[in-house]
Amino acid sequence: MSKSRVRTRHTNGRPALKLSSLSNADFNVRSGEQFTIICPDCRRWRRVMGSTTLKIKEHPVHRDEENSPLCPGSRQLVVVDIDVAMWQAEQNRLVRDAVPAETRRAARQHYKPLPEPAPAIHQMAERRQSVPAPTTAERADQWRRRLPAVFVTDTLRRIPLLDAVGPIRGIEVPTEKPSRAA
Repeated sequence: MSKSRVRTRHTNGRPALKLSSLSNADFNVRSGEQFTIICPDCRRWRRVMGSTTLKIKEHPVHRDEENSPLCPGSRQLVVVDIDVAMWQAEQNRLVRDAVPAETRRAARQHYKPLPEPAPAIHQMAERRQSVPAPTTAERADQWRRRLPAVFVTDTLRRIPLLDAVGPIRGIEVPTEKPSRAA
């Protein structure tokens, strides 16, 4: 809790706020953090000052205005009548339960199958030697055997097809108006 000095003995005259009467979400008494509470009047987080006598720090009603009057909740006495360790344990449980289990666990990783390693260089050389490359004479002989089929295909390609539509022209557009059948 705060070890800061309270600069005034004055209070707002209301009965002291007991933490046990407030919601657990309306105050913060964690060790190592500033003791804060939600002001019951303006519903904003405010610091609690003092070491023995705890009061809500003075604050204006409207923080945007320069000469705003003090909030009626300023200098409200605060009494810690709860077990702080139990409150902290409950807050930790709420935080832990607020996060779903699937977000706390690491996502299951799916690995791509690794490609097969490339064969060693000496294995590649063996593979090439098993299928000999054709010689120039063999390639010329292969071409001579295919030449008649190539000649027929080239000849047929040069003959225009009847009623064929070329790929560039598209379908012929009719130029005459169709006659109506009576």
